[in-house]
Amino acid sequence: MHLPEEEILFKSPFRKELKTLLDYAEKALNNREAIWSPFVSAPLIEEVKNKFNNLNDISLLFEGGFPNAERKRICFLRSEEEMNSPPINIPLKGIYIKGNFLFDRATKNDFRDILHELNAQADEIGDIWLIRDRGAQAICSTKYADSIDQKNGKLREVAISIEALDLSEMEIPFNRPEKVINTVEASTRIDAIASAGFGLSRSKIASRIKNGCLRLNWELNNQPSKSVNIGDLIHLETKGSLKILNIDKTKKERWRIKLLRQ
Repeated sequence: MHLPEEEILFKSPFRKELKTLLDYAEKALNNREAIWSPFVSAPLIEEVKNKFNNLNDISLLFEGGFPNAERKRICFLRSEEEMNSPPINIPLKGIYIKGNFLFDRATKNDFRDILHELNAQADEIGDIWLIRDRGAQAICSTKYADSIDQKNGKLREVAISIEALDLSEMEIPFNRPEKVINTVEASTRIDAIASAGFGLSRSKIASRIKNGCLRLNWELNNQPSKSVNIGDLIHLETKGSLKILNIDKTKKERWRIKLLRQ
């Protein structure tokens, strides 16, 4: 059985990635078994949901270890298998990268880099988050988590040790409930919108932008003056996301903006 490849790849900015995922999907169909992809990025997940939406023969499950995870693995399986099969084993595990970072602060990217130095492939690692000044935790493929368990090393001058964890043992990031926010602003600048949506001052938002902590539609944004549009997604590290639901101009030449905080 073959899926409509050209239809799925048509005008997609992720043709190469979708082609690989199509191979997983067809293997699931032909072998009548659940097939898991490696970890994929949030924008690719949205593209997959859009492109596979109208296919009747294949079902997709998305798992990243916790509800608001950005990077997830995709499980492909026949639609009838989803209804008839027992619960599917999810091949995810956690790791805790322990170290004393009180006097030598590290970022999520620092921890991702050290995992790559320890032979992790990018698609073996899901989300990473900081555990105060004691290191970081990450979601990984089960195979990689087991291979790196009990390893030691250094991140700059800080000694680290790595421990594999079951998902139930992890300090999962707080899952903030969705909230609709209405605000009136003088402009549609991203620093103004983010300030209103996340409840932080403009100066703090500008500092976060300068430090590479804010993304617009999943792309790093370093322009506080960048204008946003309806449908845009703003993501601020450790604070969640804002989706622009609506923008209207008021009689006083200001902007009435409706946001969904996630």
